[in-house]
Amino acid sequence: PTLFYLTSIRTRSGKVVTQGGVFVSSEKVAEATHSLSKVCATMDTLTKGLTDFKKNAKKQYNKLSGNEESQEEEGLLSGFKDDFGDTCKDICPKMSRRDRLYAVVWCLGIGLALNAVGLVLLAVHNLIGFSVCYSLGSIVSLMSSFFLFGPWYQLKNMFKETRAVATIIMLAMIALTIVAAVVWKNVALCILFVCLQFLACVWYTLSYIPFARRIVGNCLQGMVGM
Repeated sequence: PTLFYLTSIRTRSGKVVTQGGVFVSSEKVAEATHSLSKVCATMDTLTKGLTDFKKNAKKQYNKLSGNEESQEEEGLLSGFKDDFGDTCKDICPKMSRRDRLYAVVWCLGIGLALNAVGLVLLAVHNLIGFSVCYSLGSIVSLMSSFFLFGPWYQLKNMFKETRAVATIIMLAMIALTIVAAVVWKNVALCILFVCLQFLACVWYTLSYIPFARRIVGNCLQGMVGM
């Protein structure tokens, strides 16, 4: 219940001062706090909705006006910082950002180590061992981004329109390289698939660097023109 009270105080000068107040039960306070939290959550949802609407409206305007930018020009972290918690919920949700960065560094280190072992095997003319180690290194390096972005978010990025072809070719070449080395034991095919795998991986990586593909394409056109 809510109780109201009034008190009267006589000052030294003889003047009577009346004061009032309200006693509120703890249940009322809890109910008011819960209602306030609901209002705050609703406001956050509305703010995010308005932000997304603004982004989509800007994209549609640029598309209609012919000024649409390529997705690869937005960079690797575009739209990621605000949704960091949501993108990483599907893999090790208790890991902090620092732990995730450590996991990324470890995966990249293991991937580079496997690539280095592959180069050593290549130096001793073990082409099959080189193909397997190089492909495994590529797979581990790709998996490193899962800790930072989350598998679902990264898979969606990998198969966006600007890099879907490069992703499919890269994954297909990795699989074919391992099959050619382990099952077919064909050295010529191993070399061919490793070369294609490397080129696809480079083109895939360039898609995350703003304007990198355009610069490389212009350089290649200039070289061909010469």
